[in-house]
Amino acid sequence: MEKRILTNLGEETSRLGMGLMRLPEKDGKIDYPAGEAMIGRLMAAGVRYYDTAWFYHDGHSEDFAKKALTSRYPRDSYTIATKLPLGDFETAEEAGQIFEQQRKNLGVETIDFYLLHGIDFSGWEKAVRLGVDKMLDGWKAEGKIRYKGFSFHGDSGELGDILDAMKPDFVQIQLNYYDWMTSDAKIRYDAAHSRGIATVVMGPARGGGLTRYNRQIMKIFEEAGSGHSTASYAMRWAASLPGVDVVLSGMSSLAQAEDNIKTFEGDARLSDADRDVIARALAEFKNLPLIPCTTCRYCKNCPQGIDIARLFNGYNEKVGLGSSWFLDNYQTLIPEEKRGGRCTECGACEAACPQKIGIIEEIKKVMAEI
Repeated sequence: MEKRILTNLGEETSRLGMGLMRLPEKDGKIDYPAGEAMIGRLMAAGVRYYDTAWFYHDGHSEDFAKKALTSRYPRDSYTIATKLPLGDFETAEEAGQIFEQQRKNLGVETIDFYLLHGIDFSGWEKAVRLGVDKMLDGWKAEGKIRYKGFSFHGDSGELGDILDAMKPDFVQIQLNYYDWMTSDAKIRYDAAHSRGIATVVMGPARGGGLTRYNRQIMKIFEEAGSGHSTASYAMRWAASLPGVDVVLSGMSSLAQAEDNIKTFEGDARLSDADRDVIARALAEFKNLPLIPCTTCRYCKNCPQGIDIARLFNGYNEKVGLGSSWFLDNYQTLIPEEKRGGRCTECGACEAACPQKIGIIEEIKKVMAEI
C-alpha cells in the first residue's frame, strides 16, 4: 500500500483512505458483517486513514467505526477522522457535548483528525462567534484531538479566506477530474496547495458518477486495454496531483475495496496514456445532461419526505447508462409520501446541498420524465 508523509505534519498515512459514508446496508441499516469484512481487508492491505462523521448512516457510522475498527485493532495501526456538525448546535456547550459523545461513539481518547463539517464562510463565522475555533485549539492542547481541520462545501473563492483565518493542520476538499475540467475545482486545489496545507480529497469519483458510464464512454476505457477500472482512473487522477495526501473512497462492497487496494498497491500516478483516456471520456461525458448529484444525501431531511437522491440517481442512470428501469417503475417502487410530486419548493434541500444543485427545478425536470 502506497504511503504518504502528510504535508507539513510529518505524519505517515496511506494514500488511500476509507470513507464510512456509503457502507454496505441490509434492510436499510449498516450491514455490520459485510462492513467489518471490508475493514479487515483494508487493514490487512495497509490502509490507515478512516473517515466518518456525526450523522453518516443516520448517526450510526461512528458506532460502526468503534465496533469494526477501534475496538479491534491496535491504536497505532490506524488514524480516525470525524466531524463536528455545525448545523446541530447553537451554543458552545452543545458543541462540546457533541464532541464528547463522538469520543465515546468512537471508543477513543484522542481523535486523530477532527473537522468542522462541510463549512462555507458563514459556517466558519458561526464557529468563531460561538468560540468553537478556540475550543478546537483547547482540545488539541489537551490531547483530545491531534490535528484540526475542516471539510469544505462553500464557494471555491471562500476557501483561501477560511484557510488563512483558521490556519488548520489539514483540509478536506472535493476534487475530481470532472469538476476540474468543468467548474472551479482547480481554485480549491490551488488554495490548499499554495499554502502547503495537508490535503484530503473527497469525492474523487463524484459519488460513483465517474464510474458508471453509458456504453459509448465505457468503450473508451475498455479499448485502452490498461486493465484499470473506471474508479481507478478517477482515484489515480486525484492522487497524481502534487500536495494531495489522502484520497478517500466511500466503499460499499468488498469488491470495491479490492479494486482500490489494487490501485494503490504501487505508484498510483497517471501515465500520459491514462490522461488521454480520461480526456476522451470526459469529452463525451460533458455532452450528457446529467444532474450533478453525488448521492451524499445531505438533502435527506426533506420536510416532505422526498427521496431526492434516489430520484436523481434514477434519472442519471437513464441518461448515463441508458437504463430507464427505475423511472419506468417509479410509481411502484417509491411510496406516494416520498415521491417528487410532493415538492412544495421550500428550498430546504437546496440550502443543504454541497453541490449547490438547483434541486427544485431538477425535480420538476425528472418528474416530467415519469
